Amino acid sequence: MSEVQETAAEPAIVQALLRLPPAEQQRLLEWSRGLGAIRDGTLRGGRKAVAMLALTRDRKAAWPLVKLLSLALKHGVWDARSWALRLGIGSIVATFIVVGNVGAGLVALGGGVRLPLWLLVGAGGVLIGLLADTLKAQRRRHRQS
Repeated sequence: MSEVQETAAEPAIVQALLRLPPAEQQRLLEWSRGLGAIRDGTLRGGRKAVAMLALTRDRKAAWPLVKLLSLALKHGVWDARSWALRLGIGSIVATFIVVGNVGAGLVALGGGVRLPLWLLVGAGGVLIGLLADTLKAQRRRHRQS
């Protein structure tokens, strides 16, 4: 894989595409051109979907597409996050693996609420607080611009 200087100006999907080997980039380019031709063609409904799936199979674009999407997802969920959020996500995943999706009953304000243990034990409060802070900061930036 080629090393690429990541910048905030490029979306994660573009950065992920640039990390793929040139042969896979070429496969995806040919595949996307074929999809455009099918989209603009005369086929309708189910036949169009079948033609798109056949094109994906014929161009061998499924694996490069999976790699591209996983690289973009990894960047968005992990690489572009602070260490505190990574710690929160890591503890939630570890707790979910250890205890599963077992629920815990809480009685708050007179109503019974059932929450998964991974949300309670696995730094769920930290994660929820970090997400809320991130959303608040994003809203402030939108209001200022």
